[in-house]
Amino acid sequence: MSLQRVARANVLRHLRLGDVLSHQTRVIGVQNQLRRLSLATNSRFSTPLAGSISAVTSQQSRSFATETASPKKSTKKSTTKKPKAEKKKPKRGLTEKQKEAKEKKESRELVKQLKETALQPPKKLAQTARTIATQAKLKEVREQNPSRPQAEIFKEAVELVNSQRLAEADRYVNQAEENRAANEASYAAWLKEYTPLQIKQANSARKHLRRLGHSKFYGIQDERLVKAPLNTYMFFLKERHDSSDFKHLPVKDAALRIAEEWKGLTDLEKQPYIEKAERDQERYREEYREAYGEDAPLPKPKASST
Repeated sequence: MSLQRVARANVLRHLRLGDVLSHQTRVIGVQNQLRRLSLATNSRFSTPLAGSISAVTSQQSRSFATETASPKKSTKKSTTKKPKAEKKKPKRGLTEKQKEAKEKKESRELVKQLKETALQPPKKLAQTARTIATQAKLKEVREQNPSRPQAEIFKEAVELVNSQRLAEADRYVNQAEENRAANEASYAAWLKEYTPLQIKQANSARKHLRRLGHSKFYGIQDERLVKAPLNTYMFFLKERHDSSDFKHLPVKDAALRIAEEWKGLTDLEKQPYIEKAERDQERYREEYREAYGEDAPLPKPKASST
């Protein structure tokens, strides 16, 4: 082979080998750069590897790695405690002393309410000559010796009234008549301040107070109050009591005789009294509505005998 061919072949071999080596070097460089970029973006590494990547590329890789890193969950437990449900304590029963105190308190409140409903009529002036004379003598004896016991003063005043017969004196008799007239006028004026329904309610409260032992609460007299209806037997009792058949007997014995007569009557003989009771019941309902402004309560059913 000639020298010219050998030289040409060496040149070609040199050029091809250089091209190949140059191409491989570039490929390896790019692969290394891609590997470094991949390692830089991997969250398992805290710092990127140094290499031939530019500073801008490194900074962008670190920013991208920070943004794509998954946030860590907070492992701290909440310090706020949920309020515990309060357990209901079992109610304790009252002792005997507490029960007694509770009953007394309720009784006092009941009496207070009843007294408010019962109303208070005006105080009456003395209406008898003896009472007026005794009051006058009490005042005289007390002024003479106020240090004496009240029992002795009262006893002496009564003796003076009896010995001097002051109860028959004209001045005390006239004063008693004037006091009675004044009491009637003040009582009538006081009644007008209340409606018939209020007076009715006051009498019911006074009746309850008397049952509780407060005897001074007598019934209030008012002509506007509706009279309760009479039942069938009461009409018969009234008729027989007004007759002269039982005048020789005491009231108790006469009532027993009348009750026996009632039991012996037939239904036909009781019919007139039944009709009277029905008419009186109708009268009561009409007067009740007119006086109190409401319907009369229905009669209570009779208890069936077993």
